[in-house]
Amino acid sequence: SLTGHGSSVNDIKAHPKYPQIILTASKDESLRLWNIEKGICMIICAGHGGHRNQVLAVDFHATDPWKFASCGMDNAVKIWNIAELSELVLKSFTWTDSASCFPSRYQQHPEFSSQRVHLNYVDCIRWLGDLLLSKSVDNRILLWRPEDDTSRQKDSVRIIQEYIFSNADIWFVRFSLDLHLRHLAVGTRLGKLYIWEVNATPVAQRAKLNLPPQHNRVPVRHTAISADSSIILCCCEDSTICRWDLLSNQDPKVGNKGANKDISERQDE
Repeated sequence: SLTGHGSSVNDIKAHPKYPQIILTASKDESLRLWNIEKGICMIICAGHGGHRNQVLAVDFHATDPWKFASCGMDNAVKIWNIAELSELVLKSFTWTDSASCFPSRYQQHPEFSSQRVHLNYVDCIRWLGDLLLSKSVDNRILLWRPEDDTSRQKDSVRIIQEYIFSNADIWFVRFSLDLHLRHLAVGTRLGKLYIWEVNATPVAQRAKLNLPPQHNRVPVRHTAISADSSIILCCCEDSTICRWDLLSNQDPKVGNKGANKDISERQDE
């Protein structure tokens, strides 16, 4: 086990390049970067420029090994870059002394921080290339990036696209992407599932699915899409896991209402 956070852990992500590295987000307002093979907490992202309330979600950049994003109950989204501490991370791979003796470091200032993207809790964030997808409790997911225009305020952002849905005005409802970042899925508090084709312009909603009747109007807290977009899972507040399969042999198009059926349901009590 790993000991360090002072309160609940709200999210955890594995590093895309180094499988022994994980990143955690906590109610204690910090992010921690760990080497799980050595049991070492290498870097703590908190302090003067850190979050001012619970950190709810984190995500690693897919190609930049030292960059990750976070969001929280302080309405803030932050981009962190730990390139200057990369040698410390690599040092942990060959560390042979006690984990308590490792020279852990604080990173107090993110590379970018803004409360302009959302006006309420931000409970989910994901990288999409160099862009970011994030969600609050205002019935929309935003695709955005920090503003490049140096004449603007340093926390300004450019909204590129909005994915609008309804009945998601409660927090801790999280969206998901498939492996190839082609499809986006999110649930609602009334037992519905929305799916979009991410790169479609204008925004194209691919499907709106309903939970089986016996689970109608149950909040869907999280979703997952298989690598080829042929299976969609969602977990619900009544401890149910529901699954949809693509029944067509065509190239998977999540949301083709003629090809997608609710065909199986699994429950974990």
